[in-house]
Amino acid sequence: MEFIRKYKSNYNFVLHLFFLIVLLLGIFFRFTNLDHKVYWYDEAMSSLRASGYTEQEVVQHFSQRSIVSVTELQRYQHPDGTRNIINTFQGAAKENQKYSPIYYSMANIWFHTIGSSVALARLLPAFLSLLAFPCIYWLCQELFVERGIFASKLPTWIMIGLIAVSPFHVLYAQESRHYSLWTVTTLMSTAALLRAIRLNTIISWIIYAITLGIHLNTFLLAGLVAIAHGIYVLLMYRFYHIRILKAYLGASLVGVTAFLPWAWIVITNISHVNTVVSWTSSNTIENAELRDRWIMHIGRLFFDVNQDPWDFYVHRLLLVLTVYAFYRLCRQTPLSVWLLIFLLTAVSTLPLIIPDLISGGVRSTRARYMIPGLLTVQLAITYLLGINLASPSLKSWHEKFWRLVLVMIFLGSVLSCVVSSQATVWYNKDINKEHIAITQIINQTKNPLLISDASVGYLLSLSHSLNPNVQILIKPNYCDTCVIQSSRKFSLQIPIVEELVRFSDVFVYFPGKSWREKLTKQQNYKFEPIVFSLSQSSKKQPVLWRVMPIQKSSVN
Repeated sequence: MEFIRKYKSNYNFVLHLFFLIVLLLGIFFRFTNLDHKVYWYDEAMSSLRASGYTEQEVVQHFSQRSIVSVTELQRYQHPDGTRNIINTFQGAAKENQKYSPIYYSMANIWFHTIGSSVALARLLPAFLSLLAFPCIYWLCQELFVERGIFASKLPTWIMIGLIAVSPFHVLYAQESRHYSLWTVTTLMSTAALLRAIRLNTIISWIIYAITLGIHLNTFLLAGLVAIAHGIYVLLMYRFYHIRILKAYLGASLVGVTAFLPWAWIVITNISHVNTVVSWTSSNTIENAELRDRWIMHIGRLFFDVNQDPWDFYVHRLLLVLTVYAFYRLCRQTPLSVWLLIFLLTAVSTLPLIIPDLISGGVRSTRARYMIPGLLTVQLAITYLLGINLASPSLKSWHEKFWRLVLVMIFLGSVLSCVVSSQATVWYNKDINKEHIAITQIINQTKNPLLISDASVGYLLSLSHSLNPNVQILIKPNYCDTCVIQSSRKFSLQIPIVEELVRFSDVFVYFPGKSWREKLTKQQNYKFEPIVFSLSQSSKKQPVLWRVMPIQKSSVN
């Protein structure tokens, strides 16, 4: 008996040390090479709004200018003292209502106090992602420990470890967007709901109302989590515990009321919102590819080295493990536990999946839109590992197997984070993967000129990697998020040959269709494609051309 006691004590010490190391590694990866990956379209637009500017201002400004420096374009990525948090709020309300203003407002304050460089802009979501750890602890305690599923805190530490070194969560912790904040508020509001149900006190329901209000004001898709909460409470307590039902309805009403001002902005601009998000329904892919994307979403939570066949086979093994985990969860836990996880999974993912299957679209191919559902996958895996590791035994081959599974999952996650941290692009920055190659070419020239009519987000993204001496002639060809469309009429103004002579090299970046047609008709220039798109939707299409004057031979 004494030997077994010592073994259990040593086992617990090793286990705690293991999870401590995993947690420290997760924190380390979140702050490693923050400025290494390309600052892509969405991040550039976030910096534009957080700095208090609008896309319309950029389009109108450059429609009236000729050749300018990269520095003039870059000023729209940094606050200049004339813009404040009110400008940020107004810009989001005017142009991009699908994103609630909490993150932009926080970023505006951050930019003014800390800085707005690429590394500092990404430092904010990295810090916000750390708040997920106490929220995970709280949620696991309420879900597993307080409901008697586990007597120890083992599942809590497993879940913290899974989130800490998850290549998916680390990736979005380093993206200057609101997704790490949305992860935090999803965990926090769900934990607050379970606590309020358990205690059923005024204070606990007030806390839930506050967390729900914050959650709803983080991202429009947060409403799906609130709906899952509502269905859960109604199914669990509709015939009894009337006090809980009434308290929930009151707290929800308060939380929803906090969201009403932004909801009104969305409703009154619904046609504009639909236009901005139309790309999610206008692009379609085959159902087989949709299926593969969903498998990748689950697999990338734990393993993502961007190398086939490794990703392909490991992701399918992880899918089998996930299905088994949900099976065990639904068979072995009380209704109050598995129903919540099931509802969060279904309600947050099916509204994205079903339209893609029926009418086409790519809503469900963006893993960032399915964060609540992916968190429940990790909760199911946590339960599976916890239930098989909760009772250490000297002669249990069963437990040794699950220890091996635990170690392999964490080793795969750590390896994925190491690989990803050294990369300059990754799957979440698909549309601007080629920017590294473009800037390497342009920055090596002495006195370059860049000509483009690409959209504002593309130009702002590219500007972060260009040298300040690069001169640009840009006419953004349309607004992705603003209402004006007059900029579509801009015509290509290629300088005359004599003016081009003063530049060592001239490049054309991502021209629109009308510009491409005019380029092919230019008699005095030769256009040589030198960089091709790497995005999945437009692979092998030229995105950068070198412009060279044609020397006409003299006739005697």
